Amino acid sequence: MHLEVLNAVRALFADYPGRYWIAGGWALDLFVDRVRRPHTDVDVLVLARDLDLVAATFTDPRPTVENPNTGDQRPWEPGETLTPGPGVLAFPDDLFPAPVRIMLAASDGDDWVYHRGRGTLRKPLDEITLTTADGIPYLAPELVLLFKSRSDRPKDTDDFNDVATDLDPTRRAWLHDRIAPRYPDHEWLPALS
Repeated sequence: MHLEVLNAVRALFADYPGRYWIAGGWALDLFVDRVRRPHTDVDVLVLARDLDLVAATFTDPRPTVENPNTGDQRPWEPGETLTPGPGVLAFPDDLFPAPVRIMLAASDGDDWVYHRGRGTLRKPLDEITLTTADGIPYLAPELVLLFKSRSDRPKDTDDFNDVATDLDPTRRAWLHDRIAPRYPDHEWLPALS
């Protein structure tokens, strides 16, 4: 698998003392151990409670705050509160083989908490963490697909179709049981049943 961009992320985070995960489409590629499609960037997930660690680690260059809808960027000052979901930090696009974006995750103690809803959807941080043979941490596929299930973008449906058969029954049931109550007619549900 071509990992130049992921090795660049690992080098970038080498001194970062908090947890981080490769997320998005790259996480699904790591799960199935093949590059399934071209990627325009690399999403890296960190815990929102660790923003002070992000600020202390990434000082030169300091990431900027990016509007995920428009791509507009503005300076980020340490101490500024950013929230999971809309809070995205971006490094200058020309520093790495692909743009690197930091997404923020809600958490409570040792649990990841889905930032949408009332905080009732959670999973232990150790359970959402998978690691490649050479030590790159990435987000469990059922979480990546949960985020993608809210979209009707063709690439998200393609991502689901590419990896659905690789999900074991536990991951498949977990994802089904999280999508069905909110989207009872979701097109992915038959494949997850």
